[in-house]
Amino acid sequence: MAGLTHRIPDRANQTDPSGHLSRAEHEGVVLRERLDDPTLVDRAVEITLGNDESAETCLAVPLGGQRAAGQITVKGWSQALLVLLALDGKPGFPNLRDAGSGEAAIDAPRTIRWGLETGAAQPDQRARMWGYHAAGRRSYEAEQSRDDARVPVTPLPDVRPGPTVAGIYDVLLGGSDNYLADRHFVGSLSKADATALSLAAAINRLHMKGVIGHLTTRGVGQFLDLGCGLVPWPSTSPDEADPYTNLQDIVAQHQSTARLVYADYEGRAFAISRITVEEHPLRPEWVQGDIRHMEQFLTAGRIQHVLDWSRPIGVLLHDVLPWIGSHKTVSEAMAVLREMLPSGSAISITHAADIAPNNVSRFAAPFEAAGITFRTRDAAGITDLFGNWPLEPPGLVPPHRWHQVHPHTDLDPHAAGALAGVAFKP
Repeated sequence: MAGLTHRIPDRANQTDPSGHLSRAEHEGVVLRERLDDPTLVDRAVEITLGNDESAETCLAVPLGGQRAAGQITVKGWSQALLVLLALDGKPGFPNLRDAGSGEAAIDAPRTIRWGLETGAAQPDQRARMWGYHAAGRRSYEAEQSRDDARVPVTPLPDVRPGPTVAGIYDVLLGGSDNYLADRHFVGSLSKADATALSLAAAINRLHMKGVIGHLTTRGVGQFLDLGCGLVPWPSTSPDEADPYTNLQDIVAQHQSTARLVYADYEGRAFAISRITVEEHPLRPEWVQGDIRHMEQFLTAGRIQHVLDWSRPIGVLLHDVLPWIGSHKTVSEAMAVLREMLPSGSAISITHAADIAPNNVSRFAAPFEAAGITFRTRDAAGITDLFGNWPLEPPGLVPPHRWHQVHPHTDLDPHAAGALAGVAFKP
């Protein structure tokens, strides 16, 4: 069947003395877990895809119960013919057809289908027609997103007109990847407030260099940037005190083989940043998803595929959490993140905070008027986001006071309008 998981079945269920399952046996194990009616596997037809002893076999599961469609993808027209002959006239395989291939080569993959047409359906619709239960549908959807950055791995918030956080940030940093609504929002602020926000954005952005340097010295070689926004293009040298430097250049300065994954729920951020990401030597990956659905996000096939979950992961949450209104949602998401990260992983947070005389909570009203949630937290509230993970020295401090490499260490603490901290999972 299409999109089968690569989970290794328990050895107790294996009948092959060599410890290996055939393709058909493996499919049977997986489908029993996935189907709403697992007894359909008992009526499945095992098909040999060749004429010699080493030929592969596969399973074709009939319709029944909630299962209204099925398909098998094989290699070339000769295997497709074997499937058609094996299933022709068998009960549970109505409307049997060769869906063909977009390629002319005789060995190009071909798909044999039966039951309802599934070609134009979305993954969730196909999974329902194939009779998967709720957990099975989630597993199937995760696999569909494994290699395709365009497929969201979680539900996404409704797209609304007006300025966006990513676009406003780009304006504040002096970028050009923004829209008129973003520029209008910044222009609506007083000159003093716009200058204060620009400085705070620059301080936050430049904090990445010190964090990445610290994490790499502690052995972290893969990074997940949650709520990355727009990836600056063109980037400046990581050695320059310019906030328009992008993360992959900073990471590459420390590790030429590091894994880097950008994540954001805004499809526009991916569209604008695509050239920047795809042409970089590190070949950073991209995931579209909403971290308010943190468990679904982290268990998605794509996230599981692009990161090595047996090694530490450095997670950046830089100026992301203030834009999620619900304290309960943030707390639950952070608890899931802390639980699921492997030992030795690190979380780096920067978060808006009132540091007198710079009370950045004054920006909540104009952001709300523009349809954007903005919530500050005090030091205790931000510390809680790390759970029981011990904070690295110097603890929770303004970003430009966290590491001596920051070019703005001479500015007053309140200039950042934020606090920053890093913690490792014991």
